[in-house]
Amino acid sequence: MIQKAMMLGVAVLLVAAVPVAQAGCPGCDKLAKADDGFCCGKGKAFGVQLTSESLYKALEGHKADAKKIHCPGCKDALKTGGKCSHCNVAAADGKMYRSWVSYTLAQGKPVSKTMAAFCGGCKTAREENTRCEHCNVGFAAGRAFKDTDLYKHALAALETLTKASEVASKCEACAIAMVTNGTCDKCNVQFKDGKLVKDEG
Repeated sequence: MIQKAMMLGVAVLLVAAVPVAQAGCPGCDKLAKADDGFCCGKGKAFGVQLTSESLYKALEGHKADAKKIHCPGCKDALKTGGKCSHCNVAAADGKMYRSWVSYTLAQGKPVSKTMAAFCGGCKTAREENTRCEHCNVGFAAGRAFKDTDLYKHALAALETLTKASEVASKCEACAIAMVTNGTCDKCNVQFKDGKLVKDEG
């Protein structure tokens, strides 16, 4: 009798839990449809899967209000889409970035997966992060780049971001340093444009 009651109790709990599981998490549901965001221990930045929230925050851009900015370099950067060497930030698409990876990729024009205004070659190029020679447009991280040099930089930034997402599982500080041209004091290493430039470990 006790065993039957216990089984019935477990069954009731399972049934009660089903609607909650089916409802899902609003943040995760939103993330599933977007190329950027972080929720419940997983996220994406420029379409690259991330498991480190610290790395995501280092990549994240922040909307900037020119009226609230006091640094002249930052004001100029926001106006021209350039960099402020004093604060070590850069502006693109109306946002300020601490990461050179994010700044570089943010200069591309976001292109939705439907790509109604693009040719078949462009659609393939978007999926493969390659160039459509017919339209003379390069694609990286779901963004279109018309400038050839900027496109090359975007591919390098995307490669660095992909590597950083893998490195983060071993050392988050190294991963952040890779995307910010910074240092990892724990490993005593320094990075420039995603490459190791100092190793005294």
